[in-house]
Amino acid sequence: MKHEISFYSEGMLVAADLYMPENIKEGAVLPAIVLCHGFAGIKEILLPDYAELFCSKGYIALVFDYRGFGKSEGERGRLVPIEQISDVRNAITYIGSLPEVDSGKIGLWGSSFGGANVISAAAIDVRVKCIVAQLTFGDGERVITGNMNADERAKLMGMLLKAQERQVLKNKPLLLSPDQILTDNDSKNFYNNALEQYPELKTKLPITILQNIIEYKPEDYIARSNVPVLLIAAEYDTACPCKESTYLYEKAIAPKQLFIMERTRHYDVYAGENFIVSSGKALEWFEQYLK
Repeated sequence: MKHEISFYSEGMLVAADLYMPENIKEGAVLPAIVLCHGFAGIKEILLPDYAELFCSKGYIALVFDYRGFGKSEGERGRLVPIEQISDVRNAITYIGSLPEVDSGKIGLWGSSFGGANVISAAAIDVRVKCIVAQLTFGDGERVITGNMNADERAKLMGMLLKAQERQVLKNKPLLLSPDQILTDNDSKNFYNNALEQYPELKTKLPITILQNIIEYKPEDYIARSNVPVLLIAAEYDTACPCKESTYLYEKAIAPKQLFIMERTRHYDVYAGENFIVSSGKALEWFEQYLK
């Protein structure tokens, strides 16, 4: 059963949906999972199917909009990793406060940029007992500039510097839509198709967020995290290349597992048989290390 709720994150009201199993016995406490969506996403897209499945298996699940996105308060389109990690941690605080939740059994599930955020949050917050990170990355700089030659990289960094100067000196950020910032065609097509169904997805982002992503290195976090981590990757992923999950796995501390979905692309994983496989692997991990 889904309930619309909200909580505060550093003074901003965060919109969320809470999924509660039906017929919870009086006095019972259940394990909980906080789900985190990807780049410029909103809680209505992709996450509900996973939340509903986890809920049907006896978990309390929470999905939410990061500050600045969807129905949450905050500067529109502001995407700062450390702030989103803070939102994740405040979501943990909220769900851990519920009388129906066993606060000693809270896990995180995140996909794409959300996968990077749950990796980072788990390294900081001792309340996290296990995580599942799918279709994610270990080094933002590799993802954005890895296929660029020296001239292309220099051009990008020069453009970002000029945009930062314009923002700092004139308070005039250069704003772009997500499909103007996304570099792979799969993500562009997904965003534009989703926008038709979910108009509230529409937003503008300062181009300087690319600098934030370049500086974001979840693999440094995973190297000092001691919670069980399952990494799910897609073999033909062009948004977050499969090799990024391999790098994360190499730096992770056991218990750890890397599951590569063969002959699949980034957005294939969320639907049909691939959803059954990816959600099933996640559920197995939570059953082993959380429940």
